[in-house]
Amino acid sequence: MADILKPVDPEELKLIEQEPYEQRDLSVRRAVQFLVVIFFTIIGSLIISYFVFLWVLPNQRADLPSVRQEALQRQLPPEPRVQGFPMRDWEKFIAEETRKTTTYELLDETTGKARIPVERAKELILQRGL
Repeated sequence: MADILKPVDPEELKLIEQEPYEQRDLSVRRAVQFLVVIFFTIIGSLIISYFVFLWVLPNQRADLPSVRQEALQRQLPPEPRVQGFPMRDWEKFIAEETRKTTTYELLDETTGKARIPVERAKELILQRGL
């Protein structure tokens, strides 16, 4: 802030008073030359790009698909997945658990493991006094 309020040097003030503005205009010739150079640079870049394209195009293999078949297949999202019909899944779960706890079933014939209803298991435990 102090630099802004600092007084101007008298010698610098004399220079500013002698040339308060630009003494010469922009050279139209130089501006046109600059625009012509830019124009030809752009045209040259387009021509070079076209020939590079023509050079690369035959090297493309038409027999290779642009997309791998694995990418087109439906991919499942990572676990855990959101259930589509949670009530249906819940009803299946309850039905299966109810079946397991209310019916008899032979689990392994070689070892003789069997499943019995929970109520019957409670009765057996009470009879044995465990």
